[in-house]
Amino acid sequence: MQPMFDVIVIGSDLSSLIAALLAARYGRKVLLVSECGLDDCLARSGYTFNIDPFPWSGFGTGQIFSKLLSELNIPLPETSRVSPLNPALQVVLPEHRVDFYIDRDALVRDLGREYPEEDRQIHTLYQSVAKVCETLDRAVRESLESKDRSLKGFMKSCLDMPFFMGEIWRLEQKLRAAGRLPALGEVFDSELTLLSNLHVNHAKPLSSAYLLSLPWRGLYYHFGGKHLMLGRLRKRFEDLRGETIADCSVEAVRTVGGRIEIDIRSKGKASGLLGQSLIVSAKSPALETLLASERKLFRLARRLSKVETPRYPVTLHLGVDNRGLPDRMGEHVIHVPETAAGSEPGAGPFLYLESSVADDTALAPRGKRTLTVTSFLPHSPSQMDDNELRTAADGMLVSLEGFLPFLRESIDYMDLDGSVEVSRRYQQIVNPRYRFPGLTLPGLMTLPIRTPLPNVLLTGGINFAGLGFEGEVLSGMKAGFLAAGDVAP
Repeated sequence: MQPMFDVIVIGSDLSSLIAALLAARYGRKVLLVSECGLDDCLARSGYTFNIDPFPWSGFGTGQIFSKLLSELNIPLPETSRVSPLNPALQVVLPEHRVDFYIDRDALVRDLGREYPEEDRQIHTLYQSVAKVCETLDRAVRESLESKDRSLKGFMKSCLDMPFFMGEIWRLEQKLRAAGRLPALGEVFDSELTLLSNLHVNHAKPLSSAYLLSLPWRGLYYHFGGKHLMLGRLRKRFEDLRGETIADCSVEAVRTVGGRIEIDIRSKGKASGLLGQSLIVSAKSPALETLLASERKLFRLARRLSKVETPRYPVTLHLGVDNRGLPDRMGEHVIHVPETAAGSEPGAGPFLYLESSVADDTALAPRGKRTLTVTSFLPHSPSQMDDNELRTAADGMLVSLEGFLPFLRESIDYMDLDGSVEVSRRYQQIVNPRYRFPGLTLPGLMTLPIRTPLPNVLLTGGINFAGLGFEGEVLSGMKAGFLAAGDVAP
């Protein structure tokens, strides 16, 4: 007889792992089905690369990832292992370089130094950011602390306040005004696109204040790699008697008599799974299978079909000599090259660089560093052929030549074909950039976690797309709480 699980989670991303963890934490029998066979890191020729190259935040006191670890009874990491970067982020343009320091006043001064004609406007913008962010941060915290874990009620009370709505309107106007200076607009648009899961250009989301405050709230470096944190989460899931099936394909998902029936194929063998509830990641191929088979999910399918995905990440993995990188280059860098004539403002092409620190020998040999270079393409790598992706990869390296003139001669490890294949497969793990047509000012929740089927929940970076990494964590936590029956801590 097939075992019956209280909760089955389908997904290879962080949200799915967190949802499975929280459901198991509150006593549910949980199975995590991960279709993607990738490990939590990529180890090649003495170098170890993060599969997710994007900045992680929320590890400060009282912040969302710290609350997750507290909820799971996992000790907070030592500051020597997980620490905020300073500068948290650098944005490099052809004629400008901005350091986003962890000190807010220093950050504002650096922006004013680079753009002296906009100094007054920059100061008023960040005053507004600080004011709005305080309310948004409180909304997220109270959502997680409330008995029913509901964000909707608290946000409604905030958004009904004329003061708060006025501040949001003024913040958007200030961001629009800053965008009238193209170089400064590129700084903010690239920062917001990197730190959120939204394709940001003209319309600035409600979450802009939250994202612009991240440098002083902390963008964190993980010594030894992010896979160590993921390993702690997976170990805790095992300790809670959670079960995992990895590297498999989901062939069918059905709801029958209030139960979930799933057909999978793993290692060439077909098998069936039974569950009371289902959490499915929006990035999982299994979601399409479910939507096609369930008539009650017709409206959700139609809504998802209207969500555009104009940008997909593709990442190159390089091992480089320290001498090939500038001394003052940070660990998180946005490089905005010369904008090609006729290209869409704010859409890119910007490159995002993540590098290891010079003394992190767990990731790179002594005297070397890991360097990942990420671009956002208009088509999914899984739908592009090898030649198209190689051409894109070569173009990324060419774009870096003005910023890193000694990069090519300093490369110790590079496997373009390998990076291309990883980029194809990790689309189930790393978030693309979404656009929600009709939403000129996307709210904090861009897509509900609950579905028309009471025992089916949606998770992933799409639910709180405007909050980026922390939104993915929040989505997983709330899905896990709901699947567990909204158990109060």
